[in-house]
Amino acid sequence: MRKFFIALSFYTRLPIQIKSEVSEEDFYSSMKFLPVVGLVIGLVLYALWYLLKDVEGQVSAFLLVFLYIWLTGGLHIDGFMDTLDGVLSNRSREETLEIMKDSRVGAFGAIGLLLLVLGYFISYQFVDGYAIIIAPIIGRTGALFSASFSESARKGNSLGKGFMERMGRKERVFGLIFSTIIILLFDFLYFIPFVLCILMSAYFIKYFKNILGGMTGDTVGMMIELNQIVFLFASYLTWYFVG
Repeated sequence: MRKFFIALSFYTRLPIQIKSEVSEEDFYSSMKFLPVVGLVIGLVLYALWYLLKDVEGQVSAFLLVFLYIWLTGGLHIDGFMDTLDGVLSNRSREETLEIMKDSRVGAFGAIGLLLLVLGYFISYQFVDGYAIIIAPIIGRTGALFSASFSESARKGNSLGKGFMERMGRKERVFGLIFSTIIILLFDFLYFIPFVLCILMSAYFIKYFKNILGGMTGDTVGMMIELNQIVFLFASYLTWYFVG
């Protein structure tokens, strides 16, 4: 439980206080609880969605987007923007990694942020509450899945490298089983968007390996946001055509 609370305190803005000192090993080993952190985020979003069920859809969606960004501190969105700035610059591997380290936001990052926030705003108006709970879990499971099959693209010590080195088969299986259990609690049709997200993650593992030599902390953040937005839209389309 202590490691779960360490992960919750780092990856959310929830007021979690860790009384004893957190070692480097405690911090990195807590990262395997990312899907459980996703469940907490999903439940908080669901609570707001439930309270606003009778409110105009656009107002509800805006508040959900605002709450999500506040809850996560925009941590993974920052990685999403940095990754877009780098990989879409069409530069060499070394130059791409340098661009991704730059704290300034470029044109591709700004455009990506606009599309991402717009995607959340639209999808939150049409998906049901269960999809809102599950999406953050799938996003963070996608991060575990991607990191467990990848190596760090950067030399030297970094947060992303430590994450990549400690994510393996055990963490990948935990994320997949946890996501499966949550989906079974709600509706098996959510397996369709879940499988789509796994396939997309597999594609980007190969993509980032080809252009960067592996993954970075920024690309892990991008995988979280991409998996979430794809899951939300795929859930809507699944229920539209199948449900």
